[in-house]
Amino acid sequence: MSHSDAEPAGGSPGRASRSIKRASVKIAVVVFIVALVGVGPGACTFEFGEGSDTTASTSTQSTPSSSAQTTTTAGGATSTTGATSTTGSSSVVETGDGVASPAQTASTVLGPSVVNIKVTGITSQGPFGRQQYEAEGSGVIYTADGMIITNNHVVTDYYGDVVDEIEVTLATGEKLPATMVGTDPLTDLAVVKVNAGFALPVATFVTEPPKVGEYAVAIGSPLGYENSVTLGIVSGLDRSIERIGGDEGTALSNLIQTDAPISPGNSGGALGNASGQVMGINVAYESPSSGAVNIGFAIPSVVVTKVADEIITTGRATHAQIGIRPWTVTSELQGQYKLSRSSGVLVYQVVAGGPADKAGIQQGDIIIKVDDKEMIESSDLLIAIRDRKPGDKVDVTLDRNGQEMVISVTLEERLPDGR
Repeated sequence: MSHSDAEPAGGSPGRASRSIKRASVKIAVVVFIVALVGVGPGACTFEFGEGSDTTASTSTQSTPSSSAQTTTTAGGATSTTGATSTTGSSSVVETGDGVASPAQTASTVLGPSVVNIKVTGITSQGPFGRQQYEAEGSGVIYTADGMIITNNHVVTDYYGDVVDEIEVTLATGEKLPATMVGTDPLTDLAVVKVNAGFALPVATFVTEPPKVGEYAVAIGSPLGYENSVTLGIVSGLDRSIERIGGDEGTALSNLIQTDAPISPGNSGGALGNASGQVMGINVAYESPSSGAVNIGFAIPSVVVTKVADEIITTGRATHAQIGIRPWTVTSELQGQYKLSRSSGVLVYQVVAGGPADKAGIQQGDIIIKVDDKEMIESSDLLIAIRDRKPGDKVDVTLDRNGQEMVISVTLEERLPDGR
Protein backbone atom coordinates (compact mmCIF):
# COMPACT_ATOMS: atom_id res chain seq x y z
CA MET A 1 0.00 0.00 0.00
CA SER A 2 1.49 3.37 -0.93
CA HIS A 3 0.48 6.97 -1.12
CA SER A 4 0.79 8.78 -4.43
CA ASP A 5 3.92 10.71 -5.26
CA ALA A 6 3.87 14.33 -4.14
CA GLU A 7 4.86 17.00 -6.60
CA PRO A 8 6.72 19.91 -5.00
CA ALA A 9 5.48 23.43 -5.38
CA GLY A 10 7.61 24.20 -8.37
CA GLY A 11 10.95 25.98 -8.36
CA SER A 12 13.32 27.62 -10.80
CA PRO A 13 15.58 25.27 -12.79
CA GLY A 14 18.64 27.10 -11.54
CA ARG A 15 17.78 26.14 -7.98
CA ALA A 16 17.03 22.50 -8.68
CA SER A 17 19.92 21.34 -6.52
CA ARG A 18 18.40 22.89 -3.41
CA SER A 19 15.09 21.06 -3.30
CA ILE A 20 13.68 17.85 -4.65
CA LYS A 21 11.55 18.80 -7.62
CA ARG A 22 9.82 15.46 -7.95
CA ALA A 23 9.39 14.17 -4.46
CA SER A 24 9.11 10.42 -5.02
CA VAL A 25 10.56 10.25 -1.54
CA LYS A 26 9.88 7.17 0.54
CA ILE A 27 9.62 6.49 4.23
CA ALA A 28 12.34 4.14 5.38
CA VAL A 29 10.23 2.22 7.83
CA VAL A 30 9.10 -1.38 7.45
CA VAL A 31 5.32 -1.62 7.85
CA PHE A 32 3.01 -4.60 8.20
CA ILE A 33 -0.77 -4.21 7.98
CA VAL A 34 -3.30 -6.78 9.13
CA ALA A 35 -6.94 -5.86 8.54
CA LEU A 36 -9.18 -6.87 11.40
CA VAL A 37 -11.47 -8.45 8.83
CA GLY A 38 -8.74 -10.97 8.04
CA VAL A 39 -6.45 -9.52 5.36
CA GLY A 40 -3.03 -11.10 5.68
CA PRO A 41 0.15 -9.18 6.55
CA GLY A 42 2.38 -7.70 3.92
CA ALA A 43 5.51 -5.56 4.03
CA CYS A 44 5.23 -2.20 2.34
CA THR A 45 6.87 1.20 2.15
CA PHE A 46 5.10 4.49 1.89
CA GLU A 47 5.91 7.20 -0.60
CA PHE A 48 6.06 10.79 0.56
CA GLY A 49 2.79 12.19 -0.65
CA GLU A 50 -0.47 13.78 0.37
CA GLY A 51 -1.52 12.43 3.72
CA SER A 52 1.85 10.95 4.66
CA ASP A 53 4.74 12.34 6.64
CA THR A 54 8.14 12.96 5.10
CA THR A 55 10.77 10.47 6.19
CA ALA A 56 13.61 8.29 5.14
CA SER A 57 17.25 7.63 5.39
CA THR A 58 20.45 7.86 3.46
CA SER A 59 23.99 6.82 2.69
CA THR A 60 27.38 8.19 1.76
CA GLN A 61 31.00 7.91 0.54
CA SER A 62 33.70 10.53 0.35
CA THR A 63 36.95 12.10 1.21
CA PRO A 64 36.91 13.30 4.78
CA SER A 65 37.44 16.77 6.12
CA SER A 66 40.53 17.70 8.08
CA SER A 67 39.21 20.54 10.24
CA ALA A 68 38.25 20.19 13.88
CA GLN A 69 34.63 19.94 14.98
CA THR A 70 33.06 20.87 18.29
CA THR A 71 30.58 18.28 19.44
CA THR A 72 28.03 18.05 22.20
CA THR A 73 26.72 15.00 23.98
CA ALA A 74 23.08 14.55 24.88
CA GLY A 75 23.84 15.71 28.38
CA GLY A 76 25.10 19.01 27.02
CA ALA A 77 28.82 18.50 27.62
CA THR A 78 31.07 19.72 24.84
CA SER A 79 34.29 18.34 23.49
CA THR A 80 36.52 19.07 20.55
CA THR A 81 37.63 16.30 18.25
CA GLY A 82 39.65 16.34 15.07
CA ALA A 83 37.57 15.94 11.95
CA THR A 84 38.01 12.71 10.07
CA SER A 85 40.87 11.77 7.84
CA THR A 86 41.19 8.59 5.83
CA THR A 87 42.54 7.00 8.98
CA GLY A 88 40.07 8.60 11.34
CA SER A 89 40.73 11.09 14.15
CA SER A 90 40.87 11.01 17.91
CA SER A 91 38.16 8.35 17.71
CA VAL A 92 40.21 6.03 15.49
CA VAL A 93 39.77 2.38 16.40
CA GLU A 94 42.81 0.15 16.27
CA THR A 95 42.30 -3.38 14.97
CA GLY A 96 44.56 -6.37 14.77
CA ASP A 97 45.27 -5.49 11.16
CA GLY A 98 46.00 -1.82 11.84
CA VAL A 99 43.80 1.28 11.66
CA ALA A 100 40.08 0.68 11.12
CA SER A 101 38.13 2.03 8.16
CA PRO A 102 35.66 4.92 8.71
CA ALA A 103 32.77 2.45 8.66
CA GLN A 104 34.48 0.24 11.25
CA THR A 105 35.21 3.21 13.50
CA ALA A 106 31.65 4.52 13.25
CA SER A 107 30.25 1.06 13.87
CA THR A 108 32.43 0.55 16.95
CA VAL A 109 31.91 4.01 18.44
CA LEU A 110 28.33 4.78 17.41
CA GLY A 111 26.86 1.32 16.82
CA PRO A 112 26.13 0.57 20.52
CA SER A 113 23.97 3.74 20.68
CA VAL A 114 21.70 2.77 17.76
CA VAL A 115 18.61 0.71 18.54
CA ASN A 116 15.86 -1.12 16.70
CA ILE A 117 12.28 0.06 17.28
CA LYS A 118 9.19 -2.08 16.69
CA VAL A 119 5.70 -0.65 17.09
CA THR A 120 2.21 -2.12 17.07
CA GLY A 121 -1.27 -0.67 17.27
CA ILE A 122 -4.76 -0.52 15.82
CA THR A 123 -5.42 2.19 13.25
CA SER A 124 -8.34 4.52 13.87
CA GLN A 125 -9.45 4.29 10.26
CA GLY A 126 -8.72 2.64 6.94
CA PRO A 127 -10.24 1.51 3.63
CA PHE A 128 -11.15 -1.85 5.21
CA GLY A 129 -12.00 -0.48 8.64
CA ARG A 130 -9.71 -0.51 11.63
CA GLN A 131 -6.51 -2.44 11.04
CA GLN A 132 -3.72 -3.89 13.10
CA TYR A 133 -0.58 -1.87 12.42
CA GLU A 134 3.00 -3.06 12.87
CA ALA A 135 6.12 -1.20 11.83
CA GLU A 136 9.85 -1.27 12.38
CA GLY A 137 12.48 1.45 12.37
CA SER A 138 15.55 2.66 14.22
CA GLY A 139 16.51 5.10 16.97
CA VAL A 140 19.53 6.72 18.63
CA ILE A 141 20.17 6.80 22.38
CA TYR A 142 20.25 10.43 23.52
CA THR A 143 20.60 10.19 27.31
CA ALA A 144 22.03 7.53 29.59
CA ASP A 145 18.72 7.27 31.45
CA GLY A 146 16.89 6.06 28.36
CA MET A 147 15.77 8.94 26.12
CA ILE A 148 15.88 7.74 22.49
CA ILE A 149 15.45 9.89 19.38
CA THR A 150 13.66 8.52 16.32
CA ASN A 151 11.39 9.74 13.50
CA ASN A 152 7.79 10.73 14.11
CA HIS A 153 6.70 8.42 11.30
CA VAL A 154 8.34 5.45 13.02
CA VAL A 155 6.14 5.76 16.11
CA THR A 156 2.91 6.89 14.43
CA ASP A 157 0.76 5.06 11.91
CA TYR A 158 0.13 6.43 8.44
CA TYR A 159 -2.88 8.37 9.74
CA GLY A 160 -0.62 10.21 12.17
CA ASP A 161 -1.90 8.46 15.30
CA VAL A 162 0.59 7.40 17.97
CA VAL A 163 0.98 3.63 18.13
CA ASP A 164 -0.15 1.58 21.15
CA GLU A 165 3.05 -0.32 21.96
CA ILE A 166 6.74 0.41 21.38
CA GLU A 167 9.53 -2.12 21.83
CA VAL A 168 13.21 -1.16 21.72
CA THR A 169 15.97 -3.65 21.03
CA LEU A 170 19.40 -2.52 22.17
CA ALA A 171 22.54 -3.27 20.18
CA THR A 172 23.22 -6.01 22.75
CA GLY A 173 19.99 -7.73 21.79
CA GLU A 174 18.14 -6.87 25.00
CA LYS A 175 14.49 -5.94 24.41
CA LEU A 176 12.80 -3.20 26.48
CA PRO A 177 9.31 -1.66 26.42
CA ALA A 178 9.28 2.06 25.67
CA THR A 179 6.89 4.91 26.37
CA MET A 180 6.20 7.97 24.24
CA VAL A 181 7.73 11.23 25.47
CA GLY A 182 6.56 13.40 22.58
CA THR A 183 6.44 13.82 18.82
CA ASP A 184 6.97 16.67 16.37
CA PRO A 185 5.38 15.98 12.97
CA LEU A 186 6.74 19.24 11.57
CA THR A 187 10.35 18.05 11.79
CA ASP A 188 9.46 14.34 11.73
CA LEU A 189 11.16 13.74 15.07
CA ALA A 190 10.06 11.95 18.22
CA VAL A 191 11.47 10.90 21.58
CA VAL A 192 10.67 7.64 23.38
CA LYS A 193 11.99 6.41 26.74
CA VAL A 194 13.09 3.07 28.12
CA ASN A 195 13.95 2.13 31.69
CA ALA A 196 16.94 -0.17 31.38
CA GLY A 197 18.07 -0.06 34.99
CA PHE A 198 21.60 0.82 33.92
CA ALA A 199 23.36 3.62 32.04
CA LEU A 200 22.90 3.32 28.30
CA PRO A 201 25.65 4.20 25.79
CA VAL A 202 24.96 7.76 24.66
CA ALA A 203 25.66 8.99 21.13
CA THR A 204 27.59 12.21 20.53
CA PHE A 205 25.92 14.76 18.25
CA VAL A 206 27.97 17.29 16.27
CA THR A 207 27.05 20.97 16.58
CA GLU A 208 28.40 22.10 13.22
CA PRO A 209 27.15 21.07 9.78
CA PRO A 210 29.18 18.42 7.96
CA LYS A 211 31.25 19.17 4.88
CA VAL A 212 30.26 17.96 1.45
CA GLY A 213 32.45 15.01 0.54
CA GLU A 214 33.20 13.77 4.03
CA TYR A 215 32.43 10.20 4.99
CA ALA A 216 28.89 9.36 6.05
CA VAL A 217 27.89 6.10 7.73
CA ALA A 218 24.25 5.05 8.04
CA ILE A 219 23.52 2.73 10.98
CA GLY A 220 20.12 1.21 11.62
CA SER A 221 17.80 -1.73 10.97
CA PRO A 222 17.03 -1.82 7.23
CA LEU A 223 14.32 -4.43 6.59
CA GLY A 224 14.80 -5.56 10.18
CA TYR A 225 18.51 -6.38 9.81
CA GLU A 226 19.65 -4.81 13.07
CA ASN A 227 23.00 -3.05 13.50
CA SER A 228 23.49 -2.73 9.73
CA VAL A 229 26.17 -0.30 8.53
CA THR A 230 26.44 1.31 5.09
CA LEU A 231 29.12 3.73 3.92
CA GLY A 232 28.94 6.76 1.65
CA ILE A 233 29.61 10.47 1.68
CA VAL A 234 27.78 13.71 2.38
CA SER A 235 26.50 14.51 -1.10
CA GLY A 236 24.93 17.89 -0.37
CA LEU A 237 23.55 20.24 2.27
CA ASP A 238 20.50 22.48 2.71
CA ARG A 239 18.16 20.17 0.80
CA SER A 240 14.38 20.48 1.07
CA ILE A 241 11.51 18.08 0.43
CA GLU A 242 8.16 19.68 -0.33
CA ARG A 243 4.55 18.72 -0.91
CA ILE A 244 2.59 20.50 -3.58
CA GLY A 245 0.22 23.12 -2.26
CA GLY A 246 1.24 22.58 1.36
CA ASP A 247 1.49 25.37 3.87
CA GLU A 248 4.81 26.53 5.26
CA GLY A 249 4.95 23.54 7.57
CA THR A 250 4.54 20.66 5.12
CA ALA A 251 8.16 20.26 4.12
CA LEU A 252 11.43 19.17 5.62
CA SER A 253 14.26 21.65 5.15
CA ASN A 254 17.98 22.05 5.82
CA LEU A 255 18.45 18.33 5.20
CA ILE A 256 21.74 16.54 4.67
CA GLN A 257 21.88 14.59 1.41
CA THR A 258 23.89 11.37 1.37
CA ASP A 259 24.55 8.42 -0.91
CA ALA A 260 24.93 5.93 1.94
CA PRO A 261 22.43 3.19 1.04
CA ILE A 262 19.17 3.50 2.97
CA SER A 263 16.30 1.03 3.06
CA PRO A 264 12.97 0.66 4.87
CA GLY A 265 13.79 0.30 8.57
CA ASN A 266 16.65 2.83 8.55
CA SER A 267 14.29 5.65 9.55
CA GLY A 268 15.27 7.17 12.87
CA GLY A 269 18.76 5.70 12.75
CA ALA A 270 22.04 7.57 12.77
CA LEU A 271 23.96 9.17 9.95
CA GLY A 272 27.42 9.27 11.51
CA ASN A 273 30.78 10.66 10.50
CA ALA A 274 34.06 8.76 10.38
CA SER A 275 34.64 9.46 14.07
CA GLY A 276 31.36 7.89 15.12
CA GLN A 277 29.58 11.16 15.88
CA VAL A 278 26.00 11.73 14.78
CA MET A 279 25.65 14.21 11.91
CA GLY A 280 21.94 13.60 11.48
CA ILE A 281 18.95 11.32 11.85
CA ASN A 282 18.04 9.41 8.69
CA VAL A 283 14.59 10.40 7.48
CA ALA A 284 13.92 9.78 3.75
CA TYR A 285 15.24 8.63 0.41
CA GLU A 286 14.44 9.27 -3.22
CA SER A 287 12.61 6.33 -4.74
CA PRO A 288 14.62 4.29 -7.26
CA SER A 289 11.50 4.36 -9.46
CA SER A 290 12.32 8.02 -10.16
CA GLY A 291 15.68 6.99 -11.58
CA ALA A 292 17.56 7.98 -8.42
CA VAL A 293 20.52 5.97 -7.18
CA ASN A 294 21.33 6.29 -3.47
CA ILE A 295 19.83 9.71 -2.77
CA GLY A 296 18.94 9.85 0.91
CA PHE A 297 18.31 12.53 3.48
CA ALA A 298 18.99 13.10 7.16
CA ILE A 299 17.81 15.74 9.63
CA PRO A 300 20.89 17.67 10.83
CA SER A 301 22.01 17.13 14.42
CA VAL A 302 21.63 20.80 15.34
CA VAL A 303 17.90 20.54 14.53
CA VAL A 304 17.58 17.12 16.14
CA THR A 305 19.05 18.14 19.50
CA LYS A 306 17.05 21.39 19.65
CA VAL A 307 13.75 19.61 19.04
CA ALA A 308 14.62 16.65 21.28
CA ASP A 309 15.56 18.91 24.19
CA GLU A 310 12.28 20.79 23.85
CA ILE A 311 10.25 17.58 23.66
CA ILE A 312 11.99 16.17 26.73
CA THR A 313 11.38 19.40 28.67
CA THR A 314 7.81 20.24 27.61
CA GLY A 315 6.48 17.21 25.74
CA ARG A 316 6.40 18.99 22.39
CA ALA A 317 8.35 21.36 20.16
CA THR A 318 7.38 24.97 19.46
CA HIS A 319 7.35 26.42 15.94
CA ALA A 320 6.44 29.78 14.46
CA GLN A 321 4.07 30.20 11.53
CA ILE A 322 3.14 33.00 9.17
CA GLY A 323 -0.16 31.49 8.07
CA ILE A 324 -0.09 31.03 4.31
CA ARG A 325 0.06 28.26 1.74
CA PRO A 326 2.95 29.13 -0.60
CA TRP A 327 3.74 28.11 -4.14
CA THR A 328 7.03 28.68 -5.93
CA VAL A 329 6.54 31.09 -8.83
CA THR A 330 7.80 29.81 -12.19
CA SER A 331 7.50 31.17 -15.70
CA GLU A 332 4.81 28.55 -16.34
CA LEU A 333 2.87 29.64 -13.27
CA GLN A 334 3.27 33.27 -14.31
CA GLY A 335 1.70 32.54 -17.67
CA GLN A 336 -1.08 30.41 -16.23
CA TYR A 337 -2.17 32.94 -13.61
CA LYS A 338 -0.97 36.12 -15.36
CA LEU A 339 1.35 36.99 -12.49
CA SER A 340 3.46 40.15 -12.44
CA ARG A 341 6.68 38.19 -11.71
CA SER A 342 8.33 34.99 -12.89
CA SER A 343 10.01 34.28 -9.55
CA GLY A 344 9.22 34.55 -5.86
CA VAL A 345 6.76 32.83 -3.54
CA LEU A 346 3.09 33.07 -4.45
CA VAL A 347 0.59 33.38 -1.61
CA TYR A 348 -1.76 30.68 -2.83
CA GLN A 349 -3.95 30.84 0.27
CA VAL A 350 -4.09 32.95 3.45
CA VAL A 351 -5.09 31.19 6.65
CA ALA A 352 -8.09 33.05 8.06
CA GLY A 353 -7.22 34.78 11.31
CA GLY A 354 -3.54 33.88 11.00
CA PRO A 355 -0.54 36.23 11.24
CA ALA A 356 -0.45 37.02 7.52
CA ASP A 357 -4.19 37.66 7.43
CA LYS A 358 -3.97 40.01 10.42
CA ALA A 359 -1.07 41.90 8.80
CA GLY A 360 -2.91 42.40 5.52
CA ILE A 361 -1.18 39.92 3.21
CA GLN A 362 -3.58 38.80 0.48
CA GLN A 363 -4.06 35.80 -1.75
CA GLY A 364 -2.18 36.41 -5.00
CA ASP A 365 0.59 38.46 -3.41
CA ILE A 366 4.11 37.41 -4.39
CA ILE A 367 6.62 37.41 -1.52
CA ILE A 368 10.02 38.70 -2.65
CA LYS A 369 11.90 38.94 0.65
CA VAL A 370 11.53 38.11 4.32
CA ASP A 371 13.69 40.66 6.09
CA ASP A 372 16.86 40.60 3.97
CA LYS A 373 16.46 37.03 2.70
CA GLU A 374 15.46 36.67 -0.93
CA MET A 375 12.53 34.34 -1.56
CA ILE A 376 12.99 32.24 -4.69
CA GLU A 377 11.39 28.95 -3.70
CA SER A 378 8.67 28.13 -1.20
CA SER A 379 11.31 26.27 0.82
CA ASP A 380 13.08 29.63 1.31
CA LEU A 381 10.01 30.88 3.15
CA LEU A 382 9.85 27.69 5.16
CA ILE A 383 13.46 28.08 6.29
CA ALA A 384 13.08 31.79 7.05
CA ILE A 385 10.07 31.19 9.30
CA ARG A 386 11.43 28.09 11.04
CA ASP A 387 14.49 30.08 12.08
CA ARG A 388 12.18 32.36 14.07
CA LYS A 389 10.17 32.09 17.27
CA PRO A 390 6.50 32.85 17.94
CA GLY A 391 6.21 36.57 18.69
CA ASP A 392 9.05 37.56 16.36
CA LYS A 393 8.33 40.26 13.79
CA VAL A 394 9.42 39.92 10.18
CA ASP A 395 9.30 42.44 7.36
CA VAL A 396 7.75 40.86 4.28
CA THR A 397 8.53 42.53 0.96
CA LEU A 398 5.91 41.58 -1.59
CA ASP A 399 4.61 42.36 -5.04
CA ARG A 400 0.89 43.09 -5.31
CA ASN A 401 -0.27 43.53 -8.87
CA GLY A 402 3.11 44.91 -9.91
CA GLN A 403 3.62 47.25 -6.96
CA GLU A 404 6.14 46.47 -4.22
CA MET A 405 5.33 47.03 -0.56
CA VAL A 406 6.65 46.00 2.85
CA ILE A 407 4.34 44.53 5.48
CA SER A 408 5.38 43.76 9.05
CA VAL A 409 4.07 40.40 10.32
CA THR A 410 4.11 39.15 13.91
CA LEU A 411 4.59 35.39 13.84
CA GLU A 412 2.41 33.16 15.98
CA GLU A 413 2.84 29.69 17.42
CA ARG A 414 1.93 26.81 15.22
CA LEU A 415 -0.40 24.57 17.19
CA PRO A 416 0.26 20.81 17.52
CA ASP A 417 -2.63 20.03 15.16
CA GLY A 418 -0.99 22.20 12.48
CA ARG A 419 -3.27 25.23 12.81
